[in-house]
This record gives sequence, structure tokens and C-alpha cells, in this order.
Amino acid sequence: MFQVDEKPETIHLYVVREEEPRPSVLPIVASILLLLCVIAVGTLFPYYQPVEHKTLRVPAIFLPLKSFTASAPIIPTGIKTYPATSAYGILTITNGSVISQTLPQGFTIDGVATDNAVFVPAGSANGYGHATVQAHALLSGNAGNLPTLAINQVEGSSVYIRNLQPFTGGKDAYSVSFATSTDKANALEALRIRLTAQISAGILAEPCKESVIGNKTLLVTWLCQFITLKPLNIPNVRITGIRVEGKNLIVGVVFVARPRRIETK
Repeated sequence: MFQVDEKPETIHLYVVREEEPRPSVLPIVASILLLLCVIAVGTLFPYYQPVEHKTLRVPAIFLPLKSFTASAPIIPTGIKTYPATSAYGILTITNGSVISQTLPQGFTIDGVATDNAVFVPAGSANGYGHATVQAHALLSGNAGNLPTLAINQVEGSSVYIRNLQPFTGGKDAYSVSFATSTDKANALEALRIRLTAQISAGILAEPCKESVIGNKTLLVTWLCQFITLKPLNIPNVRITGIRVEGKNLIVGVVFVARPRRIETK
């Protein structure tokens, strides 16, 4: 027999990992979209507890009468102008001539003019002829108020003209302010707004009674009758409106409805 020399063989074994398939992103995107939909639904359509609307008739509780006052000056905007006036006085005329004299209406002397014609009799052995006539200052205003004997003149050779008393009544032009009906109405409206703010928190049984006095300063008084109501024995109630009807109050309320019991057999 033949002997064969066997040589050992070396075997090389290589392990190669197969490539795993990549996971799909579709489930992730779908999950995100679903989450966004849930958030949107919760935001746009939030859950509200069921509420009930009711109208209740409850007796009104009348409170004592309460008085409110407000005052404000009436600011005048009207202006009335008065023209200047002329001073008036009496002229005394004496005549030493044996011939009578006549002074016409409007005869002027030293800034005054006669209002009427005047006849001055002649002088005689018994004395001078004498007459008086009313006259007015030609210059209007205070300047026409002449003192006694401001006029002391001789007309011709024998007619003497004097003012034995002062001329009075002359006034300069002037203006005064006054409150118009619109000024009073504006002041009254402003005071009513102030009083309305004071009583806005209460419930009135009827409109307040108003009294108004004053010319330069307006004083407005309101006498008001307030009413109230007893607490409503309803949990979490919210009053939406109150209306007075006689001695009762019609109250609109909103409250969370109590869960109803579901009876099962």
C-alpha cells in the first residue's frame, strides 16, 4: 500500500452582514399630522360645560332715598355792548337888555346844545329877564359831565348863559358778558353726566327726580330710589340683565347646568 502524506488545509471563513432595509418615515409623518389635528380640534372647538339661560322674577328690595349733588359755574359766552350816553343839564339865561331874546333849538355854546327853543324876556326896572332851557353835551361819555359854572358866557352884550348845576348822565360805551341759554344748557348737561357716573353702579326703581338752581353757578340735585335683590341660591350664577317691573325684578341669569342623573334598571 502506498501512504499518502496529507497536508492540512486552511479554510478561511468570511461573514458578511446583509444590509438591513431603512425604516419608512411615513408612520412618523402620519403621527405628527394626527397630533396637529388633535391640537387644532382642541383649540378651535374647546369644550364648554353646558349652561342654562333662565329669567327669574324676584321681589325688589327698596333702599332708602339717596341724594346726589353736583355744581359748576356757568361760563358766559354772550357779550352785550352798551353805547355811550350824553350828559344833560339846565342852562340858566338872563337878559339885561330892554329887548327880549329868543334862542333857537340846537343853539350851541361851550360844547352843549339846547334841546328846545327858549324865549328870554327883556329886562326891566324889576331886574333881568330870566329863562331856563334843557341842553345836552355834544361830546358823548364821561367827558360831557360838566361841573357847575363850566358854562359862563355872555351872548351879545346883555344875555348871560350859565349852568348853575352840573351836567350829569354821560357814560362811556362799555360791554358786559352774560350767560346765554346755550351756556346754561351746556353746564347742565355736564353736571348730568357727572351725576350719571355716580349712580351707574346701582339699580334705579325709576328715574331720579331733578332740581336745578342758580344763575352764575348751577347746582343740580338728584333724589334717587335704588333697589336691590336677595342673593340667588344658584351656584356659579351670572346675571345677564335686570329689568324693573313694578315691585319685582325680572332677572336674566346664566349658570352651569347640573349633571343629570341617568337611572338604569
